[in-house]
Amino acid sequence: MPPGLTADWALWGKEPGTNSGYQVLAACPRERSAEFNTSVHHWSPGTPARGDQLPWITIGPGRAPDGTDTVGVFLLDGTGTVDRTNRPIYRIVHFAVDAATVGELGLSWHALAEAALETAPSLPTPHGEPAQLFVEDNSRFLERARSVFTDRITTGSDWLAAAAAYLLDGTVVVTGDRNYKPLELLHVLDCVVAMLPAGVRRSLSAATGSSSGSQVPMRLYWGADDGSPGVRCLAWGGGLPDLDGLSPAARSYFDLLVRAWQVHGGERVVAHLAGSRGLLDIDSAHVHSDALHILSRLNPGLALAQEVRQGRAVDNERIDEALRHDVFDPASVAVLSQAKLAGLSTDLGSMARHLPQPEVSEAFWTQIVDDLLAGSVDSARSRFESVRQETPDTREGRRPLDRALASVVDEVRRHAATGSQDPVVDQLLPTIDPFTPGTMEFTQSQLRTLPGLAARLVDAVCAEPDPAPRVLAWLRWLGDDSAPELAGNPELALLYHLLESGSTRSELSKKWTEAHPQSATRLLAAAGACGHADDVLGNGYFHGLVSCALRNSPASPSGDCARTLLQRALERPPYGARAETAARWDVLCALTGRLPAAFVALARAPELPGSAGISTRLTGYASTLHAELEAPALRGHVHTIVDGLLKEVLAVDEDTGKGPADTGRDLTVRLLERPGPHVPAVIEAVERLTQQPHWDETEQDAHWLARIAERRPELAAALSLRTLHRAARQAGDTPEDCKALAAQLYTARREGAGHDQLYVPLCFWARRGLTGERVLDVLLAYRDVWESYGGRSRADDEHSLLERALRRGPDTELWDAYLLYAIGFLKRRSATYARQMQELIGKQRRNEDEIGRLRRLDAGLSHSRP
Repeated sequence: MPPGLTADWALWGKEPGTNSGYQVLAACPRERSAEFNTSVHHWSPGTPARGDQLPWITIGPGRAPDGTDTVGVFLLDGTGTVDRTNRPIYRIVHFAVDAATVGELGLSWHALAEAALETAPSLPTPHGEPAQLFVEDNSRFLERARSVFTDRITTGSDWLAAAAAYLLDGTVVVTGDRNYKPLELLHVLDCVVAMLPAGVRRSLSAATGSSSGSQVPMRLYWGADDGSPGVRCLAWGGGLPDLDGLSPAARSYFDLLVRAWQVHGGERVVAHLAGSRGLLDIDSAHVHSDALHILSRLNPGLALAQEVRQGRAVDNERIDEALRHDVFDPASVAVLSQAKLAGLSTDLGSMARHLPQPEVSEAFWTQIVDDLLAGSVDSARSRFESVRQETPDTREGRRPLDRALASVVDEVRRHAATGSQDPVVDQLLPTIDPFTPGTMEFTQSQLRTLPGLAARLVDAVCAEPDPAPRVLAWLRWLGDDSAPELAGNPELALLYHLLESGSTRSELSKKWTEAHPQSATRLLAAAGACGHADDVLGNGYFHGLVSCALRNSPASPSGDCARTLLQRALERPPYGARAETAARWDVLCALTGRLPAAFVALARAPELPGSAGISTRLTGYASTLHAELEAPALRGHVHTIVDGLLKEVLAVDEDTGKGPADTGRDLTVRLLERPGPHVPAVIEAVERLTQQPHWDETEQDAHWLARIAERRPELAAALSLRTLHRAARQAGDTPEDCKALAAQLYTARREGAGHDQLYVPLCFWARRGLTGERVLDVLLAYRDVWESYGGRSRADDEHSLLERALRRGPDTELWDAYLLYAIGFLKRRSATYARQMQELIGKQRRNEDEIGRLRRLDAGLSHSRP
C-alpha cells in the first residue's frame, strides 16, 4: 500500500477574541478556499453542546475542480479559545481525498478518519503543500470488526443489517450511549455501511455527532430522536429495530442479507460486499434492486429462494441452476424444491443431490403420490427417473431415493381403496428399469413383506411385450441375485428358476396346484407371457388347473374362487407356445368362459424357416384336444369345451361378413373326422354358423360345407338353410326376386328348418329396402308356393306360422312395418272389392231394367196384333 494519501485541505474557524465570523483560515490550494468554505458549511453537523465528546467526525462526498469525485473528511474540535463575546471557538479541519483512490484501497471511514486525526495537528503544512494521510493496512477494519462479523448472526449483526436496509430507504440517525470515543462511533457507522455494497460509500455521508434541532444533511449519523420528518431513528444496543417500517424492497434486502449471513458467515458476506466497488448512488431510484442484485451474486440460490418467498415468478432454468449450486441452506433448498415441483417440468434431476434433506424428500415423494393418485403415471415416472439418473447406482447412493419411494408405497396404499389397482407396483415400477441387486433395500423390503406386492409387480411387467428379461431382472433384485423366497408367493421362486434355466427344478404336481390355486394360476400367467408355457403345462400341473377351473369355492384371501383366479391368469395368450400346449391352454379358456386365445395365436403365428407348417401344428392341436376331451375329469364338460372353442373359431365378423379362416375350417374337419362325444357340439357349432345372415361366403366356404355334408348327413337341413341365407343375401326386391326367395323359404322349410330359423334370413333381406312391402310380397309368394304344392289349407297354416315367427322375432320394427303395410294393403284391396261390387250391382240393375223393358215392349206389341 502507498505510504499515504495526498489530500487537499482547509482550516476553518475564526480568530480568538474577535467578532469576526467563521471562515477558511488556511487552505491548500489557496484558490479553493471559497469552495472549501461552502463544503464545510454544507456538511456542518451543527454546534456541539457543553459536554459533547469531540471531535465530531463527518464524512461527505465532494468534487474536485477537474470534476473528479472526492471524499471529504471534516474534523470538528474545540480550540480552547473564545471570541470577543466569550463564546467557545471551534475549528473544523477538512481533507479532500480522491474518491477513486479510497475505493481502490478499500478504505473504511474509520481508517480514513484515523489518518486524518493523525495528520490534522501538522496543519498548516510548510509552504502550503498538500497533506499526506498515512493509512494502516485496509484489513484492519475487518480485524477490528471480527467480533461483529461472526459466522453466527447475533443481535448486533441483526441490528446492523436492519440499519443498512433502512439506509436504503432514507436518512438514519443512530441514538444511544454517546460516551464512546469518536472513532468507535464512526466504526459503528462503518459496520452499518459494510452491510451494503462498497460502491455506495462514494454517495454516502455520515457523522459521529450532531446538534439537536439542526437540519443536518448527512444520510447516516449519531444524534437524538427529535422527531425530524423523513428520519428513521434506531437505538444502538436497543435490540432488533421494528422491521415493519421497511419498504418491501428494503425488507427483501434485509431478509437476503440475514440468510446469506446464516449460510456463509458474516466475514464472507462483508468481504463479498466490500469487493463490489462499482459506483452505486444511494439516492438512485434503483438502489434497492442494484444492492439486492450485488448481494445475490454471493449465492444465486439464496436470492432466488428469496424471490420465491415473495411470490415472484421464476424461470425453471434458474431454479435448476440454483439447486445445483455447491453451497446452500436447507430452508432455501426446500423453498426452491417446492417451486420446482410446482412447475410444469418433470425433470427433477437438480433436486437429486438434496434428496437426503427431509423437507426435500417429503416434497418429492408427496408429488409422486399426487401424480399417481391423479392418474398422471407418466409424470410420476419422468420425475422419478430424472432423479434416479442423477444418483449413484450403489446402496448408499440410492438410499435417499429408496426412502422416498418407500414413502410413496406407504402413502399410496394408505389412500388407495382396498382391492383397487396399486399405482406403484401396477403402473409406476413396471415402466422403469429394474433396480440393481443390492440397492433400494427399503423398497425391496416392502415388496417382500407386504402381501401380494411382488406378485402384482411381476404380473404388471408380464403385460408388456417380451417381458421375460425384465421379469427376471426384477426377480433378481427381489431375491438379491437368487430365487426370491417370499411367503405367500412360492410361484416367484419357481418362475425365477424357469427364466434362469427353463425348468422349475421341481415337478408341478396336481396336488400342489390344487393346494395353491392362487400361486399356480399366477405362475401360469407369468410363464405364458414369458414364453415358457411349454415348460410348465405338463400333465400334473394341467389337470390341477382343470380342477381349479371346476371349483367355485373361495381360494384366496380376497374371496376369489379358483375358477376366477384361473380366468384372470388366462387373460393373455401364451407367447410362442407349441400346438399341444395351446390345446391345453384353450381347454382351460373354455372351462372358464374365455375365448380360445392360444388357437388364435397359433393360427396367426408367422411361418418361420424350417417350421413344420400350420397343418402340422393343427394336427398336434387337434390330437391333444381329442386326448384331453377323453380324460375322465373332462368327460362331463366336452360340450362346454368344444362349444367355447368353436364359437370363436367359427365366428363371423358382422361388419365385413368374413367367416372362418382356413385354420378354423381345417380344425372343424379334424374334429369331425374322429368319433366321440364331442361330435354333437361340433355339428351344433356348424349349424350355428350356417344361420349367420352376415356371413359372406366364399368359394372355399362352400366347398368346405359340402365336404362336411358328405360326412355328416344330419347337416343337410343346415346346408339347405344356408342356401336360403345365400339367396337372401343376393335377392333384390323385384317380383321375380320375391318369388325366388319364397321358393327357397319353402325348400328350407320342407328340409326341416323351423319357422324361427326362416325368420333370420327373411329379416336380413327385408331390412335392406322397403321393409313392409318386401315382407308382404315374400309372404304372399310363400303362401302361393305352398298352395300350389300342398293345398290352400296347408298354405294358410304355413303362412300364419311364419307370420307368428315374425311377430316373436327380436326386430319389433320389422313386424310393425309389416303390420302397418299389410293392413293398409288389405284396406286398399277391400276398397277395390267394394268398388267392383258397386259396379256389378249397377250392371245387374241395368240388366234387370233391360229385361223389364223387353217384357214391356213384348206386352205392348201383343195388344196391338189383329
